[in-house]
Amino acid sequence: VPVIGVGGIGTLDDVMDFLVAGASAVQVGTANFYDPTASVRIADALPDAVRALGADRLADVVGTLDA
Repeated sequence: VPVIGVGGIGTLDDVMDFLVAGASAVQVGTANFYDPTASVRIADALPDAVRALGADRLADVVGTLDA
């Protein structure tokens, strides 16, 4: 079952937290009201964040949280 992270997502760190916890997609909502460029900034920074974790694909990061 795909998990979509919703609520409190406004930064790249928030997105990465949801991804490693198992979300395969995230929704950036209210942050766009405060900063209309939030989604674009996060999407632009995401590939570098994934590579920094040593992954080739976003899917390689999903669910990798060590409990």
